[in-house]
Amino acid sequence: MKTKTIVITGATGGIGAATVARCLADGHRVIAADHTEIAQPEGASYENFLPIQFDIRSSEACQAAIEDAVEVFGGIDTLVNVAGICYGGGPDTADIDDWDKTFDVNVKGVFQLTKFALPQLVRNPRADIVNISSIWGTDHTHALLSYSASKFAVEGYTGGLRQWGMPRNVRVCAIQVDKVDTGFRENLGAAGEFPPEKLAKMLRPEDVASAVSFVMSSSETAQISSMRLDAPLWYQD
Repeated sequence: MKTKTIVITGATGGIGAATVARCLADGHRVIAADHTEIAQPEGASYENFLPIQFDIRSSEACQAAIEDAVEVFGGIDTLVNVAGICYGGGPDTADIDDWDKTFDVNVKGVFQLTKFALPQLVRNPRADIVNISSIWGTDHTHALLSYSASKFAVEGYTGGLRQWGMPRNVRVCAIQVDKVDTGFRENLGAAGEFPPEKLAKMLRPEDVASAVSFVMSSSETAQISSMRLDAPLWYQD
């Protein structure tokens, strides 16, 4: 695979951290983005790794982050939108503030960062955008209503972006993930707590990182537009 210059959000934990590690291992240059301090991972150096701490909810911060990445590495050709949050609650119990926070990060954040990245992406013979979505962006659940609605929005945005990108050789893929063993469930309280034997049946963050790597390495004559990553062990006794 050609060496790529990749922006990865949500880089400090879970799927984001695993994707950073996988991309570095694959020989790529990585811009690791998160709202918290980002530690330098194994195998990283100033030649292949740039941490940028910023708030994805801020349009100005998103623009500045892309400008910083371009200044250091001369450009970018791949964007992996991982950052996301999740709150519980149904139609009668979902908190309005939690709803706002979910859409600010999961939808508005993806849109803003992508918007500022596009002028750089279209300069390449090939560029890739991978949006980490969820099975709850194609299926329905009343228990995670704001999260599910936000991921349906991500799927709609990704579809429109894909249409826009194909004539410009910007390839756009949504990866819908099932249950993944990360700290992502921290805002769900008791509903997000599972015994070790159940956690062992979830997807690993590295599973998702492998899927991202596969999408980026796809043939020049093909585009992987969507991928669903289920956790089969979860449904087994």
